[in-house]
Amino acid sequence: MAKKNQTYDVVIPQGGAKIVSIELTPQQPKKGSAQTWSMNVVGKKKSFQNIVVGFDPQSDADDRRYEKAVLIFHLNQEDKNGQWRFIEEGLVYAPGKGDTLHDIETRVAQGGCELVLTIHNFDDSNEDVDFSFLAMYCDSQSGEVSIYASADPGIRVGRPPG
Repeated sequence: MAKKNQTYDVVIPQGGAKIVSIELTPQQPKKGSAQTWSMNVVGKKKSFQNIVVGFDPQSDADDRRYEKAVLIFHLNQEDKNGQWRFIEEGLVYAPGKGDTLHDIETRVAQGGCELVLTIHNFDDSNEDVDFSFLAMYCDSQSGEVSIYASADPGIRVGRPPG
């Protein structure tokens, strides 16, 4: 995980849910290396690289059934030379750092312009999940389509996230 000041904390209330809209600005690779795609909570200027989703440790089994975080990633469409769209599941897990607890559901929406992550935590576990965003870029002039992956961001899911 990145330094604390590069992390966005999502605190899930006991028995509740939280929805966070995040603007994602994709970057094409530079010098053969994947770039970090900037993430900002919609309406805020501070960017971050990692997300921590914390669930209340006092929640009982009934509370846990309903608790969830919904992270909606909106692709920034300010590129005048082409269009970005999420493809497939919208992300690829890093080897050995995937969603082993199967508590993250992904869905691409809005014609590929949004990636929706729904995150649950039904037990007392903690998990670090590293992945790359996966998107295609269509050049407006040539119509050429290329597939790109971001440098790995991360999500820590836990009760509480240790």
